[in-house]
Amino acid sequence: MKIIYFLSFLFVFNFSFSTEKDQLKIDGKYTVDWNSTYTLSSLKTKTFYPFVNNKLNIGYNNHASIWCVFKIKNTDVKHDIKTWLCFDNNHIDSLFFYDGNKIELLGDRTKFVSPFINGQCFSITLKPNEDRTIQVKLKKEISFFEFSYSFEDEKTLSSSSLKKTSFITLFLGSILFLLIFNFIIYFITKSTLILKYILYSILTIVYITVISNYLKNNLFNEFIYFSELQIYTSCFWFISLSYFMMDFLELKKNQPQKHKIIYYCNLIIFVSILSSFVVLYTNSVKILQLFFYLTYSTFLIIYITILLASIKNYKINKRNSLYVLFAFFPHFLWGGYFVLKSFSIITFDLHEDWVIYIGLYEVVFFGYVLTKKYIETYQKNVALNLEILTEKENSIKVITQVQIRERRNIANIIHDNLGSKIAHVLQLFKLNNTTLAEANIQELAADIREISHQILPKSLDDGALLDSLQSQIYILNAGLPHLKIEFFAYDFPENINEIWVYDMYLIALELINNAVKHGKSDHITIEFYSYNDNYQFQFTDDGVGINERETPKGFGLENIEKRILNYKGIFEINSVLNQGTIIQISIPKN
Repeated sequence: MKIIYFLSFLFVFNFSFSTEKDQLKIDGKYTVDWNSTYTLSSLKTKTFYPFVNNKLNIGYNNHASIWCVFKIKNTDVKHDIKTWLCFDNNHIDSLFFYDGNKIELLGDRTKFVSPFINGQCFSITLKPNEDRTIQVKLKKEISFFEFSYSFEDEKTLSSSSLKKTSFITLFLGSILFLLIFNFIIYFITKSTLILKYILYSILTIVYITVISNYLKNNLFNEFIYFSELQIYTSCFWFISLSYFMMDFLELKKNQPQKHKIIYYCNLIIFVSILSSFVVLYTNSVKILQLFFYLTYSTFLIIYITILLASIKNYKINKRNSLYVLFAFFPHFLWGGYFVLKSFSIITFDLHEDWVIYIGLYEVVFFGYVLTKKYIETYQKNVALNLEILTEKENSIKVITQVQIRERRNIANIIHDNLGSKIAHVLQLFKLNNTTLAEANIQELAADIREISHQILPKSLDDGALLDSLQSQIYILNAGLPHLKIEFFAYDFPENINEIWVYDMYLIALELINNAVKHGKSDHITIEFYSYNDNYQFQFTDDGVGINERETPKGFGLENIEKRILNYKGIFEINSVLNQGTIIQISIPKN
């Protein structure tokens, strides 16, 4: 049943669509007036030729006119027929329509506008069984000149014009939305790629509204230079597209030769455009054809270069290459067709509406791609900021734990050592043994100086890192008979004016403590070096080593690494199980 309904619909549609056309008998012919000297009265002496498939292409034209003669008959003996004679080229400079005593004028070089956006259309009403001869003079200066004609009913023209206007308006709205969004992105990122996309989008809007007759038909009826605007806008539109493509594919970095080819081709096009202004101003129109062919040839080179560059770029950036191929390939086909047809290498026709769809598709596609890239980058930055915030929180925790541990160590020293000695002194005073009490007080004072020196030697204030460490190593070697610590310095200054001096002192003691306590080392070698650009510190022990794959860095080593990284240094651990550990620290000189 659905198939019957569908076939019935097609039958009714075809019947309603073809009824008026079937009632018209049309004979169309043309003649080319190469110097635009023919008059309406002189047409009787001229030779006219029949149209082939209702089309005509005279190629490059300079000041020529085409006269068309249409003999029309209404074969319906009962009803009037109203039809429209339509020429599909919206950028013909002028069209004079002669229907008996009725004369109408349309075209780019006039202030008169066709009722329909799809073409230059003239209304014709025929009474039953009426014959009529109509003449139309079409003129287009200094350009390629082609057109086709058709007779259409008003309903079809109104419907197609409404659809085309609505389609272009919808997509222009989408492009404007993307433009506003990308303007915001540009002010945030200051990206030249976004700026080039914005320029390309603006030129796309101008070019599409010109070539589609949208501006002439809806907004600027009296503007008479749309033909020139179409030519020059198309050139600048393509130049902006090629520059955008070069940046998108990063050709300057990845494929410099192709970048140079496109750059110099665009330069040729730009010089050709400027030269054409001079030619037009001096009225040297005979050489203008050279600039047309030069520009079109350059266009073709750019098309091929961008296509090859995007294919080669596939190995470098797969996603961007696919984006360009998906977006640019329709443009490549259209541009190749247009250039080859201009050179008469191919003859088949593609309607200019295709370039409208291609241009809108490209702008919307790349607008989506750039918006998506920005959102992805924004999300990555948010995640990175969260990671940095977490790292800062962890660092604060680490610093707090270090402070707690150092204070606990100080508390233990005071409690275990100083506290017991003070209690002993007090007991001696109670026993009136002042002599022994004074001796213990002197010993206590020495212990306090020693503990103070162990916690942070006063000599570090003067940058005496070597002297401070040597004192501590001497004490450790004396207090631990089974342990041997060797300390060497090569070209290392006695006094060093660096902010990390205190940290390095504490780090060295902590690494010694780790080697003894956890590494069970008997022999530790410490080496300090001074080079032109950095300071190098190496700690070597013969302990049990660290299995870095199975045992992650402990709290102490992780804290040391963070402190070194804070000075833009390098912290490296090399360890072999049961053979010892080598820790290397490098800190750049200011």
